[in-house]
Amino acid sequence: MCPVCNEAADTIMHILVQCKIAKACWQVFNAGTNIEGALKFIDWLAGILEGQSKNSKAKILTLCWSIWRSRNDLVWHNKRWTILRIVAKVWEYLSQWNAAQNRGYSVPLIPTVEGDEATTWVKPQHDTVKITVDASIFQNLGMAGAGIVARNHDGHLILAKSICSPDVMNPTLAEAMAVKEALSWAMEMGWSSITVESDCMVVIQLIWSSTPMRSRLGMVAEE
Repeated sequence: MCPVCNEAADTIMHILVQCKIAKACWQVFNAGTNIEGALKFIDWLAGILEGQSKNSKAKILTLCWSIWRSRNDLVWHNKRWTILRIVAKVWEYLSQWNAAQNRGYSVPLIPTVEGDEATTWVKPQHDTVKITVDASIFQNLGMAGAGIVARNHDGHLILAKSICSPDVMNPTLAEAMAVKEALSWAMEMGWSSITVESDCMVVIQLIWSSTPMRSRLGMVAEE
């Protein structure tokens, strides 16, 4: 049985098209889910992609992936996604993909700063303040939030703060705004030597890009 609705067999056609959760997601996209005579998913997909633009095809395929991810998260981790989260993940995936394909920047294969690519927190250099940022999307509130923590070279907590960004539903943009806030905060505090740390690879790629910052953030916001 379908682990999402428990109302029909757990087939690809049902999970991605016929399940009531899938139908609700497609309605958000204003895309019909009833292709006459389509009994198999591949036939339905061919029908709904016909005549669509490249961008629309990308959104449709990414929504299929997001719905499938939500199904697997429920099966393997007992985590149920809301319809808003499933749809929001589409914009997150597409934003990250488009940013990663941008030819205006590349990420060094070898870390350029001690601690880059570390999976645990690494102390900064002497007399340097490390500011760690992390953003989250609160879909039920229609806003983003971020935590910002500053530590000294001994690893001791100096200060911490949180910020809220109303109407921001793009995870990458939320993380970029948190980094910007961290830099402004450092200036206000008069810290002369700082390191800002983020776990969002896309934001890190954007920072290392040779493209002007205004253009890069505009690209993310439009997604």
